Amino acid sequence: MKKFKNTLVFKYLFLFVVIAVAALSSCKKDDTVAANTSTTASAYLMITNAAEGSASQDLLIDNADLSGSTVAYTQSSGYIAVPAGNHTAQFVTTGTTTVNSTTTLSLQAGQYYSVYYTGGSSTTASTSSSDDLTAPATGMAKVRFVNLSAAITGAVDFGTSATSKLVTNLSAKATSAYNTVTATATTFYLYAAGSATVSLNINTTLQAGKIYTVYVSGATTATLTYKVVAQN
Repeated sequence: MKKFKNTLVFKYLFLFVVIAVAALSSCKKDDTVAANTSTTASAYLMITNAAEGSASQDLLIDNADLSGSTVAYTQSSGYIAVPAGNHTAQFVTTGTTTVNSTTTLSLQAGQYYSVYYTGGSSTTASTSSSDDLTAPATGMAKVRFVNLSAAITGAVDFGTSATSKLVTNLSAKATSAYNTVTATATTFYLYAAGSATVSLNINTTLQAGKIYTVYVSGATTATLTYKVVAQN
């Protein structure tokens, strides 16, 4: 009888161990599934319409409408979360399926980017940049410049005077590096590259700790204009 009881206890103990191992294996499997189905890491994208005379634009990412991306001329969206990776981006006229621009975006997780609609043929109607939102030093601001005017065929300079230029020889649809400047009311000037003749006055009030993009747009020299976009 004692031998029988010991055998029975052993069988129950063995069954308990099997069940415990199975439960542990199930938990580990569930954890793996949860990890594999976690949300894809995001990058962040700001959309700007810099094409004078254009209709309002929406941005499609891999043929899907990007919510919050609708922008009229001179308007910018806030930063919109987009899955990191390589994507086909298309500007389409709002409310239609008319594709005005197609480009490829390579987005890294946790990074910030801007994409601009500039008009023109589909292959050249947009441009993009990588954005650095690292805070400037105390009491300072950061500013960069983008040349998006269809009226300007050559390179340009930007500065606070003809003898104090922050950016030189910036080609069409190019984006400058960021410049750290004193946070105050400031007038920047646009020049043809190498010139001392002002083409456009850019009046700004820069706040400490803020990061700005200044872009110039306009289809003709008569409608040449600028926009100051706060990035943070």
